[in-house]
Amino acid sequence: MTPSSPSLRRLLFSGRHPLATHHHLRCRHSLSASAPAAGAYAATPSPSRDRAARLAAAVHGAAAAKNFAHAVRLTKSLVQASSSPGRSPASTAPTSAGAAFAALASTSTSPAPALGVLVIALCQMRLLDEALSVFRRLRTLPELPACNAILDGLVKARRFGYAWELFDEMLSRGMVPSVVTYNTLINVCRHQGDVTKAQEVWDQMVGRQIDPNVVTYTTMICALCEEGCIGDAERVFGAMKEAGMQPNLYTYNVLMSSHCQRRDVNSAFVLYQELLKSGLVPNAVIFTTLIDGFCKVKRFGEAKEMFLDMPRFGVAPTVPVFNSLMDGAFKSGNAQKALAVYQEMSSHGLCPDEFTCSIVVRGLCDGGQIQVAARFLEGARQSGANLNAGAYNALIDEYCKNGNLEEALATCTRMTEDGIEPNVVSYTSLIDGYSEVGNTQMAMAIYTEMVAKGIQPNVVTYTALIRGHAKNGGLDAAFRLHKEMIEKGVSPNAITVSVLVDGMCRENRAQDAVRFVMEYSGMEYNDLHSFFSNSSAEEDHLIPNGVIHMTLIYGLYIDSQHYEAVHAWLCLECHDALC
Repeated sequence: MTPSSPSLRRLLFSGRHPLATHHHLRCRHSLSASAPAAGAYAATPSPSRDRAARLAAAVHGAAAAKNFAHAVRLTKSLVQASSSPGRSPASTAPTSAGAAFAALASTSTSPAPALGVLVIALCQMRLLDEALSVFRRLRTLPELPACNAILDGLVKARRFGYAWELFDEMLSRGMVPSVVTYNTLINVCRHQGDVTKAQEVWDQMVGRQIDPNVVTYTTMICALCEEGCIGDAERVFGAMKEAGMQPNLYTYNVLMSSHCQRRDVNSAFVLYQELLKSGLVPNAVIFTTLIDGFCKVKRFGEAKEMFLDMPRFGVAPTVPVFNSLMDGAFKSGNAQKALAVYQEMSSHGLCPDEFTCSIVVRGLCDGGQIQVAARFLEGARQSGANLNAGAYNALIDEYCKNGNLEEALATCTRMTEDGIEPNVVSYTSLIDGYSEVGNTQMAMAIYTEMVAKGIQPNVVTYTALIRGHAKNGGLDAAFRLHKEMIEKGVSPNAITVSVLVDGMCRENRAQDAVRFVMEYSGMEYNDLHSFFSNSSAEEDHLIPNGVIHMTLIYGLYIDSQHYEAVHAWLCLECHDALC
């Protein structure tokens, strides 16, 4: 064992729970249900037998010479030549794959290498079921590249359970896995969000005296970052460099992106500087990650500097880069700079995508320039620009906030006329707008239409409806909606609870409000004094947030329970001090 092959258990997970064996962690699925029956590949006469025979012979020759890249290209031509003219490739795939199998099997006394190449070719052509069926017909296990190709194909098709089962079968048939095999399996763990299982695969690989490579380390780093384990990812990154391996651009970008998502753009920039010192040349993805990271933390000047640095490395700006710059300028409160970036994008000959228009409309609305936003959206519509629901939703939401519900509805109508269906965000904005002005009847009508169209309301939708009823004397209706949302599997949040508490306090039902909150807190109701005393305990993690607490205090005050309101206030201050 070389020093470059550390056990990941020792590297990351010392002191954690023991792992189950690889075998027992696997999902069990039936492969036979995913692949066509072998009978579907009965030899079918090809419209050009001579050409098929010549291609098959060429495949055998290339496979024998171990020129596998050429053999795969020839095999793809063979599969295509065996397809029925005038029909879609998908509909003729089983027949053409079967004909290719027959041609290869009948033109050599030792067809196994070429049939293994057929498996690879079918996987690369995204004909996974056909590749699995060919694999099942082979009496001997194909060469390792064919096995790896099927496993990789299953991962790309997100058929993870099949991948584990096929790996088991391959092992039982004598396969000796390579680092490529284990990289694929670690990638399965990554997609399944199971870093512990990924660790197990890593350690099994090291136990077989197989050293991890750059792809292994990078895939593990990616898996850890996606699960929020940035510290562990950094340790694997350090071990990678200690093992003498040069991280590639993808490795750096995974870590940089993870830091930027956590708004730690400084750490991302340190990695960028390290990348440059290592001799790597940043690409558009690296620049997009950093520019977007700076923009998210409102450091627009540094984002612009990164943008201006792109030509030095021969990197042309892309639409996502311009989108990030526009978003950053808007969030920094500079709409003029954002619109200047939009004009600059056009001068580069780049066409705005559907996110571009959403960013501009939302940015203008957030800056109070709703009329400018409306004119921009109308101009984008007339010019045939790519639009999505986000651009319309931004305008609808702003109209609703301003109480201009007529324009909000008109915008929603134009959205439908343009072939873009309103979504849960569109309907929720309208529901909230009508609820806010006390028109609960219209809010419920919009809710009914939304449900009739098969759009599921979320917690924001229900909370908007509940607020409308609770504020306008419809507390019973509010609680019916509260019950309905729970029955439909939508969990109320702190805002939902505070809205109901506020409704009860408005009707001088402070005691009922306290009882309701205590039920949510998992506490047994005795009286107001015991509630506020218990709620100041540091160890009680189920206590409602400050908004709910303050709502109760206000409810007690307007209910003339002044002593209890003061006591509650003191308890809240005590609780904050403890925290």
